Amino acid sequence: MDSKFLIIALFLTTLASSSVSCTTNVTQQNTYSTFVKTSCSSATYPSVCLKSLLPYASAVKTNPLTLVKVALYTSLRSANATLTTVSQLSKTKRITKFEAAILKDCIYDLKDSMSEIKDSIKALSGISKSYDKNFVISNAQTWTSAAITDENSCLDGFSDRNVSPAIYKKTRNSILSLARVSSNALYLINHLSV
Repeated sequence: MDSKFLIIALFLTTLASSSVSCTTNVTQQNTYSTFVKTSCSSATYPSVCLKSLLPYASAVKTNPLTLVKVALYTSLRSANATLTTVSQLSKTKRITKFEAAILKDCIYDLKDSMSEIKDSIKALSGISKSYDKNFVISNAQTWTSAAITDENSCLDGFSDRNVSPAIYKKTRNSILSLARVSSNALYLINHLSV
């Protein structure tokens, strides 16, 4: 009888300790999610911010710099997807030479945007070694702002032009989605204090 009691006691102790471990993990995950939600609540596009960054809450933890880097990587991934969309459109057989030229300009703008986002990531990745952290943040702000300008420049090529509504709509939707993600990254950089 004593051995049965000992086995049950051991089982319950093991169960209780694993339950505490699960509770701790859930509590930590809630803390991380709350951090991302709070950080996104005043972003330029809060719902886009949450959708793009909440999946990374456990990697971000409660680190504002990590959150900014994740936001920039998310922007870079979105820029790459947008570049793919515009590149595919430019290879469509039914487009005019004029449309092809506009899409080609847009591709250059997107490549510039991606380069500037990478520069921003690179600057922030070296912030821990920098003596002037505010200068690094200022550079990241400049690069990210330039990226947004390039993203919007892509759409400028379509203004007052005779372009297929389908091409315009697909390009515009893709660019606007990218610009929102990038704007949120810039918002987070602007509120970064290290």
